[in-house]
Amino acid sequence: MTSGKKSLVFGIAIGIILSFLYFNFFAPRYEIKKNAASTIKIDKWTGQSWRLVENNWKKMIDMDEDWIQIDKTLREAININIPEAKVDFSAALKKLRDRYPILKEIPDYDLIERINLVYSKQVLAGMYLGGFMNTEDKAEKKVPENN
Repeated sequence: MTSGKKSLVFGIAIGIILSFLYFNFFAPRYEIKKNAASTIKIDKWTGQSWRLVENNWKKMIDMDEDWIQIDKTLREAININIPEAKVDFSAALKKLRDRYPILKEIPDYDLIERINLVYSKQVLAGMYLGGFMNTEDKAEKKVPENN
């Protein structure tokens, strides 16, 4: 083999090794982002993303929708008027953080998501259990007690 061919083969081998090292150690393809509400995996090469749901990665769909209109439609669909609080979120979050120092390091978006989770869980659990108790009370009234 001539010196030129040896150099070519050696150069290709070095290039493959360097490419492998670069893409596996210096430029990883996936980035994992964790916040208070979820874990997201982002493919840096394609821009696709997945959310961790019940220990499985579920592909996220990009949607550029008019969420205000969709929310209004969903409220109309169940025929209720959900009151909207007229609150200055930044002032309220600042006061909340001043009162509870453990919340100071949490970004606004993550803190609002946690508030949504905690509050909705409490409200929905209360509604469900209240409905269950009403059903049980009605069932007990229908069944006469044997003495």
